[in-house]
Amino acid sequence: MKPSNTNHCFQLKNIAAVLVPSCLLLSLSFFSSNDSYKFYDNRDEWYKLQDDNFTAPDEESLCLSSAKILHRLEHQGGGVPKESVCRLRVPKSIVYEIDGDIRVDGNSSSIFWINSRGHESQKVKPFPRNCDPNAMSSVREFSVKSLPFQNGSAPQCSSSHSYPAILFSTAAYTGNFFHDFTDVLIPLFLTAHRYHGEVQFLITNMKPIWVEKYMIFFKSLTRYEIINIDEGPHGNTHCYKSMTMGLYAHREFAIDPFMPPLGYTFADFTHFMRKSYYLERHVLRKHWESPPKKPKLLLISRRWSRKLLNVNEIETMASDLGFEVIVMDEHDHPLDKYAQIVNSCDVIVGIHGSALSYMVFLPQKAVVIQIVPWGRLEGLCWCDYAFTVPKARLKYLEYQVSLEETTLLNKYPRDDPHIQDPFSVHLQGFWVLKEAYLNEDVTLGLQKFRGTLVEAFEHVKKQERNTLGG
Repeated sequence: MKPSNTNHCFQLKNIAAVLVPSCLLLSLSFFSSNDSYKFYDNRDEWYKLQDDNFTAPDEESLCLSSAKILHRLEHQGGGVPKESVCRLRVPKSIVYEIDGDIRVDGNSSSIFWINSRGHESQKVKPFPRNCDPNAMSSVREFSVKSLPFQNGSAPQCSSSHSYPAILFSTAAYTGNFFHDFTDVLIPLFLTAHRYHGEVQFLITNMKPIWVEKYMIFFKSLTRYEIINIDEGPHGNTHCYKSMTMGLYAHREFAIDPFMPPLGYTFADFTHFMRKSYYLERHVLRKHWESPPKKPKLLLISRRWSRKLLNVNEIETMASDLGFEVIVMDEHDHPLDKYAQIVNSCDVIVGIHGSALSYMVFLPQKAVVIQIVPWGRLEGLCWCDYAFTVPKARLKYLEYQVSLEETTLLNKYPRDDPHIQDPFSVHLQGFWVLKEAYLNEDVTLGLQKFRGTLVEAFEHVKKQERNTLGG
């Protein structure tokens, strides 16, 4: 059964957890107020606010007008105040957009905003898992201090920058490939792409090896040095006229074009990834070589949990159906090499897990086959991948594992609640669920799985036929 809405996806991901209701809403407010402004449910009104010719009559409307916030550098003097701050809450994050005299002292975890309003203060953790206390506990907190002009306590600028800055963290679950995308890479794309490279990244909780892994991605979004804001020399204060604290994040591994910044789609993100890594194929087309190449299938194997125990048999069956098969573990190659391999493929197959995130490098119209482990995990798998794959203009197919195809019966008797009532296990929380159902190994039934591979093969051949005249 597929969940019918995004909120249900959040419920499935956080079952048995206490969710703050406001975490699932969008609110926009002033820095100095806890009151939320009206969110425009009427899309005609919302579109009006996005019109580049719309001039915000006051700061409240300015905060609601994400077109003005997100393109404010192009509109300075056209209705946008020289000093402004907007606090935006989207489902996964709280983001602050500040214009004016901004001074960043990384050593003291302080951001000073010099303005005409006077003394105000706010605490900010710039990481987009606002409703996940476990993740947020590892994120460095910054004090945002609003100070009046001629205040002697503000630090002097040691480095002044003409371009804006984005402050974000690489803490929490980064290092897990899925969370690299859902918590940093996708949100950073949403937040930074509008600047066309004219923006600087200030990273807290920085993991140098992790940043190096994604340096191609970062350098596609910024022309400037990436700063580890936690480790600058004492007294080093970076000054900007515009700054974003935090990253826009809509939901797990997804982009909602009706949330700020408006208009971006997941297909935009995957196109950006293919372009950034200089990949050749942007859409699945016929192979014109003679003799024609076979459709290429990437079968992702896993070394530890959720192993496919009959990989060799699956490889043989797929080859007999007409595929050229590549079998790889998600850690076999550096990211840029893996991106090239994935982009050369027409089909990617894997059991639910972080390696399916490599689908961002596939050409459009290719196929993603997600193998769903047993344990009533359909909703979880739908929210993480099935919801998003079609929005990347890819074909989504799903294979649901039966109890007999798993190793669970080696661990639990048939009358155990883990077998009889999986939802009772879900209610004990995600970590209990993970231990029970996301560590199981699988032996796919070849005849049953064959039908899914046939459907994928026919889809690829159909797309090739559709390009014969192109």
